[in-house]
Amino acid sequence: PKSRDPTPAESAELDARRAKVRMTKFAKRNEGEADTLLGRAKDAARAGNKETAKRLLLVRKLKLKAVKTAWANVTKLEELVAGIETAQQQREFVSSLARGTELLEQLNEALPIDRVEDLMDRTDDALAYQAEVDALIARDMDPASAEEVDAALDAIMNEDAPAAVPAAAGADEGAVHDLPAAPTRAHDAVDLPEAPSHAVPAAREAVPA
Repeated sequence: PKSRDPTPAESAELDARRAKVRMTKFAKRNEGEADTLLGRAKDAARAGNKETAKRLLLVRKLKLKAVKTAWANVTKLEELVAGIETAQQQREFVSSLARGTELLEQLNEALPIDRVEDLMDRTDDALAYQAEVDALIARDMDPASAEEVDAALDAIMNEDAPAAVPAAAGADEGAVHDLPAAPTRAHDAVDLPEAPSHAVPAAREAVPA
């Protein structure tokens, strides 16, 4: 028997399910890329390249913001399948969501993970790419997110800072240990001979008393 065409409602539901799968893949891929960028940022910080580490963290922040948006859209799509009343409403929502997805993927294409080395190199091509990335960050990064990146960078830079030497067992951390007082009078100081300005003669053998 000839299969029937899907109803408008069924077509809209199928579109929503496809969009959900697409958005879920996008979110998971960018989560993995964010982990990679964090590792590279730590490597750059340990090498003393603070500016590079910050740029990597800023790119990571943009990807994490995209991930947050993607997961929010997945939740909306799940609600869409079950809750929107008419097929027309479903189509309009999925169409709007598709445009948002395209914008997310354009961001992903502008910051591909396979160009992470170009965020760290000093070649002419790499520097040109870094300038493009910096412009993208300046356009899309809000002040609050930039402050979060600065805090994350400070935390990374402090990871390798030498830890404080622990106090000896049983020692009172607040105790002040007594040390010999510095001399306050001239005769308290120990007089040392001046260094000779001429050759010092060899010592003669001591004559027994």
